[in-house]
Amino acid sequence: EELKRYTKVPILSEICQLPAGTSEDEVAVKEGATTPVAELFRLLRNNITFTRNGQHSKVILITSTVSGEGKTFVAANLAMTYAIMGKKVVVVGLDLRRPMLAHRYGYTNRTGVTSYLTRQETDINKLILPSKESHNLSVLPAGPVPPNPNELLMSDAMGELIEKLRKEFDYVILDTAPIGVVSDTLLVVRHSDLQLYVTRANYSSKNYLGTLQ
Repeated sequence: EELKRYTKVPILSEICQLPAGTSEDEVAVKEGATTPVAELFRLLRNNITFTRNGQHSKVILITSTVSGEGKTFVAANLAMTYAIMGKKVVVVGLDLRRPMLAHRYGYTNRTGVTSYLTRQETDINKLILPSKESHNLSVLPAGPVPPNPNELLMSDAMGELIEKLRKEFDYVILDTAPIGVVSDTLLVVRHSDLQLYVTRANYSSKNYLGTLQ
């Protein structure tokens, strides 16, 4: 209700709090799971379909204003909702300054997006890793933290990367940097079809919502 009062941006879903003792590092959506959290992520997936151009949105960008609002948690679980439908999905770590996505899947950032953007590796398939959560889900870690993330995200290589992923996967989920901290994500928006902005109850500030206007 507060979000409706303070912004005109459509609200696609409300995700309930995880049960006590459950870690946010776990992927809550699993094959056959009927928990409230899993069902609400399915609702988010369905609501995305009914947005304008939602059926044609292959590249979905997820961000927030600051760290800790749950964007990586949302990215990982939304990706799983598509994977359990039988869709081929890749979730991509694009927070190049504070990469956390790889750890959620038990991987490191030894190689990843930055390896491709700096041309240390030109075969994207060597950087994409399988997920134990689903054979339909793959992970592309952010890679080593670079000294120039802004410039890398502006490069032609970034556009090439997204185009290759579009051709290879049914859905590409981008876990990006918080937009209230750095401008990196604003450079990635042009490569996405749909943008999701995550806020968190009892955590996000009302002042953050000005970013959405």
